[in-house]
Amino acid sequence: MQIRMEEFIRFFIEVGKLKSTKRPGWVLRGIKNPETVADHAFRVLILAWVFGKETNLNHRRLLKLALVHSLSAVYINYISPYDKLLETKSKKELLKKYPALVLRAPIGDKWKIARQRFEEEQRAIRKLTQDLPEPVRHEIDYLWLDFQQRTSKEAKFLKALDRLENLIQALEYKDQIKDDLLAPFLSQIGQITDNKRILGFAQALCQYFTKGEKSVKSRKDRNLIKFILEVGKLKTVWRKGWLIRGVKNPESIASHSFRTAFMSWMLLGRRRVNFEAIIVMSMVHDLSTAVIGDFTPYDKVLEASRDKKRLFETLPWLGSRRGKSVLTMERLQIEAKGLDKTISFLPQQLRQKLKYLWLEYKTGTSREARLTRQIDRVEDLIQAMEYYEGDKSIPVKAFWLELKELVDDSLLAEFVDQLDYYFLQQSGK
Repeated sequence: MQIRMEEFIRFFIEVGKLKSTKRPGWVLRGIKNPETVADHAFRVLILAWVFGKETNLNHRRLLKLALVHSLSAVYINYISPYDKLLETKSKKELLKKYPALVLRAPIGDKWKIARQRFEEEQRAIRKLTQDLPEPVRHEIDYLWLDFQQRTSKEAKFLKALDRLENLIQALEYKDQIKDDLLAPFLSQIGQITDNKRILGFAQALCQYFTKGEKSVKSRKDRNLIKFILEVGKLKTVWRKGWLIRGVKNPESIASHSFRTAFMSWMLLGRRRVNFEAIIVMSMVHDLSTAVIGDFTPYDKVLEASRDKKRLFETLPWLGSRRGKSVLTMERLQIEAKGLDKTISFLPQQLRQKLKYLWLEYKTGTSREARLTRQIDRVEDLIQAMEYYEGDKSIPVKAFWLELKELVDDSLLAEFVDQLDYYFLQQSGK
């Protein structure tokens, strides 16, 4: 399939809106600084990989479903058509009257509400994908429809994991949510699945948060809960590279990882590569920041610099090759320790798999790793230019220089050239 570069660039920019789209359900409930849609989708992707490994399901399909399931939120920013169909004075009154939303809707309105929501979301998906090549557009539309209608085993499983992530997040927000509004999150899972593993884990989660860690009898569940909570920290770890450049309200590590995974699928998924490897590398390449926080190659020289903007216009590793090698090794060791702590709660087999793919990514010792590293930098560049479009004082030259040096794949090199042309056109408008 020949890739039409400009259509993909516009598509990725649209998908990037999920990074700053606050999930309306939490806004409605008064949560301060709630997660974004991209943050949520990132942890659903993690759950799909972890829980999927315990099943005989099609893992490739499961990961794709996790990537597309929230795409309609690019254009739809309400929680449901309740605002249009029910007469309420305020959203708070709406929530108080129908805390479980659709699941507790009046029986006469339930079908109408669900149908209207489906139709509006479907229009949003079609609008989002309308300029993509037909095979890509068809696949995304088909996967999204499968998720909505739960026509495959993978879609039914992913739908339950989506609700499970909602429950996890609600429990993490429990200090800001009234106790009587927590119960619907658990009941929603029971309404859509009879999977004993997911239902049992949901119960374990509630025990963990309400009665303490020791109340969870299963050691496997206790440890998995700890891992998932560690992963959730990435929703509030802001990327330091943007902070030091003066970006206000920058993306989180979780949202960056989500779009990196999405772009890896779109740009690499039809090649002869290990699909699972590129997606897992994309979603875990910054996992260590949950423990050690984020840092940048500029950190050691930033405080001593008198002209920070000029510093950011240069590549951070300018200097001797030996010096660069030493800094790279030091950083790898620090990140490895952070990763080990983050994944220490996983079963041994999953822990070893993640560590292997993470090391492969960091050292670039496979074709998948080298390609995914390049996608990661391309995602950085697109984000840099998006911030630059909003604030021309943000330095972006180094991102272009780095990509010109790093990218050696012919297709990705062509994509970067088209990015150059695209943003040059945009700045000229």
